[in-house]
Amino acid sequence: MNAPMNPSETLATDLVSALTELVGSEAVETREEELRFASQDLFFEGALPLAVVSPGSTQDAAKVAKWCNENSIAICPRGGGMSYTDAFQPRATSSIILDFSRLSAIRSINAQDGEVTVEAGCTWAALDEALAKHGMRARFWGPMSGGTATIGGGLSQGSVTFGSGVAGASANTVKSFEIVTGAGEVLHTGSDGSAGTTPFNRNFGPDLTGIFANDAGALGIKTAATLEIEPRPALVNGLSFAFNDFEPMADMLREVRLQRLASEFLAMDADVARQNAGPPNLVEDVKAMWRIGLAAGSVIGAVGRMARVAMAGRRFLDGAAYTAHFMVEARDKDEMRSRLNAIKALAKGGKEIVNTVPLATRSAPFPELPVTHPDGRRLLPIHGVIADSRIKAFHEDYVALKKRRQAQLAQHQVTIAEFFAGIAGIGTLYEPVFYWPDSQMLYHERRTPAYLDGVAQEYPDNPEGRALVRELVQEIVALMREHGSTHFQLGRLYPYASTREGEADALLRDLKHRLDPNGILNPGALGL
Repeated sequence: MNAPMNPSETLATDLVSALTELVGSEAVETREEELRFASQDLFFEGALPLAVVSPGSTQDAAKVAKWCNENSIAICPRGGGMSYTDAFQPRATSSIILDFSRLSAIRSINAQDGEVTVEAGCTWAALDEALAKHGMRARFWGPMSGGTATIGGGLSQGSVTFGSGVAGASANTVKSFEIVTGAGEVLHTGSDGSAGTTPFNRNFGPDLTGIFANDAGALGIKTAATLEIEPRPALVNGLSFAFNDFEPMADMLREVRLQRLASEFLAMDADVARQNAGPPNLVEDVKAMWRIGLAAGSVIGAVGRMARVAMAGRRFLDGAAYTAHFMVEARDKDEMRSRLNAIKALAKGGKEIVNTVPLATRSAPFPELPVTHPDGRRLLPIHGVIADSRIKAFHEDYVALKKRRQAQLAQHQVTIAEFFAGIAGIGTLYEPVFYWPDSQMLYHERRTPAYLDGVAQEYPDNPEGRALVRELVQEIVALMREHGSTHFQLGRLYPYASTREGEADALLRDLKHRLDPNGILNPGALGL
């Protein structure tokens, strides 16, 4: 493979001119600040690329890939930029960042066949809004960052949240991909790979769709995907519980997942939930209560919900080590009652609390998420997806690790919180989140929501705290590996290629070479 190199200034100018001639000046961005922003995520920053290129069609994307392959220019595909695992950062200046903001159309909605074909740059929120007009939604319908996160990014990195309690992870509901290879060829997977056949069946022969799911953009460039869709639920409700110990909470998450009783469910360290709740804001609370009320489906139900939430306020966070929250859907009242009762019966060791979190989550599923703690501290999540049979042992070792490191954490003002989510057909996602005072990157300056103006502080540069976070990330990821953990959003943070054995490793590398002969697609992603 021809490794990309750093070109001279003259050569770089010539390369950008060639790109501009290829796809037009409106598709090529070279301003330094824009290049810097595009090369950053929540924590990592890459080399400044030659340009950010925004193809307006699959044909343009294929032309760009072919040109890059011929000129040994790396392609780093970037979706909404919401990842935090060094997923798309350029490794050398002889790179372009491929932006999909101009490739974001919903090509077709086929309610009869239960599918939607959508381009990679469309956000999950935009897709959901369009499908809602038809009374439909995607079976997996996005992460909480779906207001910014894109379809292509979510399917390349792997994503969970909305729909994951029943449908599992994002890749499960893909019927077909449209892919541009590292050589600039276009291919379609599933039944769409046959002349005269629509993309209605993923399981037509060997599952080529699965090859490109969760590939971090290392095997192909996703320009479009066909997803399963379904009717929107008639009713949505929620339940919340407080737990004093990890084990009964983990047991409940497992049982609800195995029985597929909730469309989404999550849990969290209550101490940090209290911190993140922030001070009461009457205007925002009234807006939230109104959305919560509307989810009830009737005026009487709306008033009842709003009154209950208003009376409870933020008291649901008081006096617990963990809180667990379940979002429940049903076709009618009888089914809803049955599901809620079944979930309550599984809450052994838990105490039911007001259902503020699930109702608020579903009333505004795609909020403008903060990219820092509300007080301005930096944050960095990591995660592992761990089998139920091993999660309690991991938790014990993880807690012991935190205790060993407590003095250093306190010295550098680093806090670690824990969040959890259930994923149907897989297991429990265990997500430590680091918070520490530190200076912000351009990414944070641009992505901090306006509602944090006057709330979030500015902190001085804290290289020692940042270094400790890096060190602990590696230590916790290694501990997760010891307990057989897997990961989404592999990027370059989590080990993948190095964990493949024998023929599995050989096949992975053969696929990479076949689809990307010169190694230009997101070099380093997946460990390739």
